[in-house]
Amino acid sequence: MNDAAQARAPLDDKGLTLTVKTDFSEFRDHLVDADGTTGVNPAFDPHHSILSPGASFWISAEDQDGGIASCIAYRTFRTHDVRDLIRTMEIFCEAPCPMHTGTMDLVIPQETPHISGLVGFPGGLWVRADHRGNGLSAHMMRAVRSEAMRRYLLDWEVAITFQNITESASMRDIYNFQAVVPCVDGFFPPTQRVERIALQFSSRAHLVRSLAGPGRTHRRPAHGRPAAVRTADRSGRSGRTDGVRPGRA
Repeated sequence: MNDAAQARAPLDDKGLTLTVKTDFSEFRDHLVDADGTTGVNPAFDPHHSILSPGASFWISAEDQDGGIASCIAYRTFRTHDVRDLIRTMEIFCEAPCPMHTGTMDLVIPQETPHISGLVGFPGGLWVRADHRGNGLSAHMMRAVRSEAMRRYLLDWEVAITFQNITESASMRDIYNFQAVVPCVDGFFPPTQRVERIALQFSSRAHLVRSLAGPGRTHRRPAHGRPAAVRTADRSGRSGRTDGVRPGRA
């Protein structure tokens, strides 16, 4: 499917062009075959979730041959309480999902703000091996956040991240959320094993501040400039993925 907007901006220092897309079948097919992945976050898999063009998109960074060097996805939820979306696992899977039945016990601190309204949810960040370590992950996160703020009147943005991400200072800097709090500490149905998982979140005010200039906003402790993009639908190939992956590791 083609979106109306068509704008192009190569990442000159990396020889890449950012492209906004809405066909999540392409996103899923790419990550299934990409190196360094163990699956696709069901929140961004059209087999498991409802991903309409008006409420979700993904961005690919493509090289001069049209290959995908990096990608990241974004979707939105309208909710009275994000805790309910997580507890029922609807945040990961809306369509019938055998592995997502029942509810989860959450360990989100009581003092965590009430997150409701239109909530953004980025994920599926992947970088091809030959482009790792050059700042592309941070650029992709900033680009997808900037595009989301252009498209949606967000109230909050959240991410559900594993311990290895939230305990990494470099990964926390890449995500640049306002706060990080514990979310799950126990059995996690999407991976079918015990996990320690955090909820990262930012208010709209924090998102606006963090995108306003070249500097970063300071995050509360856990208890580049946005690129222009073009819109299209085409495929690339061949990492790392960040986010919830179905099945056993």
